[in-house]
Amino acid sequence: MAISQATLATKIQAEIIAQFGAADDSSTLNKFAQAVAKAVVDEIHANAVVNVTTPNAQGGVSTLPGTGTVT
Repeated sequence: MAISQATLATKIQAEIIAQFGAADDSSTLNKFAQAVAKAVVDEIHANAVVNVTTPNAQGGVSTLPGTGTVT
């Protein structure tokens, strides 16, 4: 499952509400959740390392590190 800023922000907001109750200012909570989600997604995009596994001619598999895009 791909990670998106919007989905992560919604989950962050829901978890904060579950742990601490409804916010006095939902707009501030939303901005906070959006900021945290953006930082997390940006960090993953910048530093993700992907291991690509492909079948090889000998019947086994080859696993090589590489970089990829998280959408």
